[in-house]
Amino acid sequence: MQDHAEQKKQLRSRLRQLRDRLDEQMRQQASMRMNDGLKRELDRLRLNKNRQKRETLVIFSYLSYGSEASTDFLFEEGWKQGDVLLAPKVLADPPRMELRRVTSQEDIEPGVWGIPEPKASCEVLQPEDWPALDLVLVPGLGYDLQGGRIGYGGGYYDRFAACLENHCAKQGKRPLMAALVLPGQLEPDIPMDPLDLRLDLLITPEGILHIE
Repeated sequence: MQDHAEQKKQLRSRLRQLRDRLDEQMRQQASMRMNDGLKRELDRLRLNKNRQKRETLVIFSYLSYGSEASTDFLFEEGWKQGDVLLAPKVLADPPRMELRRVTSQEDIEPGVWGIPEPKASCEVLQPEDWPALDLVLVPGLGYDLQGGRIGYGGGYYDRFAACLENHCAKQGKRPLMAALVLPGQLEPDIPMDPLDLRLDLLITPEGILHIE
């Protein structure tokens, strides 16, 4: 019987190949529809904040690379609206992510493995302030309708989510955890470990799926 780790390894390989081979025209069409859905969700979040007399959104998102679902629209729309946009800077010892504020493309440079990340001069949002986040956009290779996600195997977002939950539990507020789902990324069932993060929201070309 195939063990759990091997199952996840093979699933990652299959899903990465599917994503890399996605037809470019299909990718562009899917991205346009997902951006429409993302804008509706951002507008909904802003409306809720306005009711609470809070003016701007605080958003943490990966900076897309390679065949990942593009986050360019999110950053452009957020900057246009005056939102606070944060992106991950990967640190090695111990392995973790810093959340650094990016105010324009000028704040972004190639980092570890060539992946775009904030410059060292960008302001850091400290972990105790993470509950101020309204939305977290998480990268991944595959997702399921129960909020399951399979990432790249480094565990960075799972560790971030565990730390976030600890601080949110103290303050009674937590952000929505979301993903952009390209064609071929939705699976019937993602094998999950106890500490793997789960998502609240899947933004697909067909619409937004709220995970109960």
